Amino acid sequence: MPTSIREQVLTAFEARLGMVVAANLPGVITVYRGLRKPVPDGKLPALVMKASPVSSDQESAAVTRNVERITVTAFLKNNASDAELHRQGVDLGAAILRAVEADPTLGGIAVDTNLTEADQDEADGEGVGGLGDVFFAFAVEFWTRPGDPYTAAP
Repeated sequence: MPTSIREQVLTAFEARLGMVVAANLPGVITVYRGLRKPVPDGKLPALVMKASPVSSDQESAAVTRNVERITVTAFLKNNASDAELHRQGVDLGAAILRAVEADPTLGGIAVDTNLTEADQDEADGEGVGGLGDVFFAFAVEFWTRPGDPYTAAP
């Protein structure tokens, strides 16, 4: 059974996230795709990837330009100190960007990957100490042949 170019893009992006290593963050970083329930506390740090198509426009008789919005939310926990939690969030964010930006074409299946939004937060004043998150949104452009989402366009 053929795999759509969109699914190939999402699989390649997920594989990039699987390469995230944050030097100052202990533990294994688990990657979830399209998770619909909370990340178990014992599975932190974790990356949650979600995707949604933004646009698909026929540019010519040979190319349909597709843009996919892929968001990554990194969750981490550190009860030692707020400053350490913040530093680990910065380090994890840098590791995510390093992994994604190392190959913006995702192995040649995408035209480009661009960061469109970023945020970092720690739970404070909410009664949930020691939790933090880092958020990134990327726009991934890929081309297909008009009317054929299973064939990449040149």
